[in-house]
Amino acid sequence: MANLSIVIVPTKKLSNGRHRIRIAVAHRSQTRYISTQFILDSANQMKNGKVVRHENAANINTCLRKIIYEYEEILSSIHYLQTLSCTELIHTITREQQKKRVTFRVVTDEYLSSMRNEEQKKSYKLYRIACERFQKYMKGDFPLIQLTPLHIQGFANTMKEEGLSATSVRIYLTLIRVILNYARKMNYVNYPVHPFVLFKMPVSNVRELDLTIDEMKRIRDVKLCKPTLKMVRDLFMLTYYLGGINLRDLMEYDFKDRNCMRYVRHKTRNSKKSENEIAFTIQPEAQDIINKYISESGKLVFGKYSSYEKVYSLVFRHIYKVAKLAGVTRKVSYYSARKTFAQHGYELGIEIEKIEYCIGHSMKNNRPIFNYIRIMQEHADKVFRAILDRLIQ
Repeated sequence: MANLSIVIVPTKKLSNGRHRIRIAVAHRSQTRYISTQFILDSANQMKNGKVVRHENAANINTCLRKIIYEYEEILSSIHYLQTLSCTELIHTITREQQKKRVTFRVVTDEYLSSMRNEEQKKSYKLYRIACERFQKYMKGDFPLIQLTPLHIQGFANTMKEEGLSATSVRIYLTLIRVILNYARKMNYVNYPVHPFVLFKMPVSNVRELDLTIDEMKRIRDVKLCKPTLKMVRDLFMLTYYLGGINLRDLMEYDFKDRNCMRYVRHKTRNSKKSENEIAFTIQPEAQDIINKYISESGKLVFGKYSSYEKVYSLVFRHIYKVAKLAGVTRKVSYYSARKTFAQHGYELGIEIEKIEYCIGHSMKNNRPIFNYIRIMQEHADKVFRAILDRLIQ
């Protein structure tokens, strides 16, 4: 076991003649020192490891005892202590001590610094909202090492009391857990008991957003007067005709001189390690809508709603109006197009793997069947035609 003591080193006198208090670490017949922030006017003010004859002696001694106690805790946690040289031990102590000063805000800012691009704009905002809400509950920034399971449970209870849905609580806590796991991977903090160890995530309600064939026909055929509502309906139907394509992928795709689509979803391009390109022929129903909005650049332009954010806002604000005018009483969102396409395929008895491919859903590569088969464009084309034909019948 290494020995710790509070000392001043006469040979390391400062240029102004004063002395810095240091922590001496004696280990394997060597002694090295860790500096503290405390400085004495004279060597006579240090006696037997205690500050004497100093106006702030009591407070300094209390702080020094706390430092010694923290270093002893660190030493007791190092299982490979005897393999370290004294210099290596000093580096380990100072590194572990620095971890205790790493705060939630510092780690959050570091993690989010890589998300300030256009593609992750929405994710960045959601992370920021979740983290700011958590810091508000914690009454400000705090060292990560201080976080306990009681804090996580208390935060969840507070959100429930404020009226947040189980889905919102789950989303916020999931994002907080991502931040903590990042801190662990970066070795900023080591939790003997992880703050989420006892917490059970609220179960999200399954969103029943899929529509029947009849409801899809009503939306497709409803007579609309306002141009904005027509655009929203066209966007919704085009999304369905293209296999529930994400709006960002739709807005960024170049349709010029194309009779088929080949793309990788923004949502999964950085997370899926396997082959993740989606390829299928653009069906006539989709091509008719594309021809209405295609620009010279090949991308779709919906009037004055030129950016992804504006188009997203347009659909979010008006899709329910389109559904209401079509006589659809259940809840409808832009996501309903994707859910409905998948549900209609399932109702036809189409293999789940083929539906997953068409909508760009993450197919589980640990399923043994994928050692023998792969889904290709020709399979996707048959799926699209089978599903879209139901709207013609």
